[in-house]
Amino acid sequence: MRTFVALVICAVVALPVGASASTAPRKLVRDASRLSELPVRRPVQTATVSTKRYDSLVTRAWSREYPSTLRRTEASVYRQLGLFTRTVKVQTPRAWYDVSARRLFVQRTRAASRRALIQEVVRALVDQNYGLRRLVGLRARDRDRWLAADAIVGGTAALASGLRAAPVRGTPLDRFSALEGSAALGPGRALAAQLRYLGGRSALASALHTFPQTTEQLLHVDKFLERERALAVRLQDRAGSATLVASETFGELDVRYLLQAFGLPAAATAEGWGGGRLALYDGVAVLVLRWDTPEDAAEWQAAVPQYVAAAFPGATPRTCPPLDRCWSGPGELAAGVYGTTAVFASGPGSAAVAASLLTAN
Repeated sequence: MRTFVALVICAVVALPVGASASTAPRKLVRDASRLSELPVRRPVQTATVSTKRYDSLVTRAWSREYPSTLRRTEASVYRQLGLFTRTVKVQTPRAWYDVSARRLFVQRTRAASRRALIQEVVRALVDQNYGLRRLVGLRARDRDRWLAADAIVGGTAALASGLRAAPVRGTPLDRFSALEGSAALGPGRALAAQLRYLGGRSALASALHTFPQTTEQLLHVDKFLERERALAVRLQDRAGSATLVASETFGELDVRYLLQAFGLPAAATAEGWGGGRLALYDGVAVLVLRWDTPEDAAEWQAAVPQYVAAAFPGATPRTCPPLDRCWSGPGELAAGVYGTTAVFASGPGSAAVAASLLTAN
């Protein structure tokens, strides 16, 4: 009896102030289970909260997974890649399954649609059957791996809920952010559908048991089935006279989205991706990509001038051996390909940084 009372007290204390605790409606959970073919292991605990409290909880959880230092670094790097000025306000979903708390949060007003609720209940069922706490903290450790894992979970839920990605609009940064935010409803859903078609429930279960390790695996079912690993990208502590400040993985999906954000053909150019990292060397943003073949690297090399023209209007090309090309104008830019390695750098001193990194891989 004491144990039971203690559990009740802990559950009440864990709830946000102003929240009402319950379990998700049985019919909703049954429908989510039937549509996803995922068994219900236990009730889906639910908390209904005010819109203000809901927004606070979502923001707090996102801040834990995406620390402010990482956000500032990414913002700086993205600006130097031509991704700046956000004009489209991001709308948070009105229902959200918190993996850390293992609880479904729902706004009290502005009620979520049935599809949104099914989406989040299926994520709760994935958690019950396969465990999603593996995702906690992954965003900060390996961005590409997190994006692939989160997308297959959300894609599995989208097959059941029927949710699809909305058209992207706004500035290049708006479009890049929207594409990344809807990865589950696009590539994630596509891989889930392919696996279910090829091997039924067991094939899809394999992706939930062992998530895709890269977005290359997310985008190509053969790469997922082969469990093809990313090629290593080596970053020197110093490049030219600049010091490495921070870095993170930059996957095939990121390459696609970067090009798509500027309205450029993306799928064919990005398809030969083998590995990638985005780095900040003092004031220089650097993208280092490894390609499967020299021909794949050459496709990227041919796309770079189009990207520069779209992202940095007014940039003037010039030769700068050993690199393929540099640009002056609104910002200093440099790009080069050596074998299957490509480097693109943006910022003061970019040519020296790019030249130093080009032969390191």
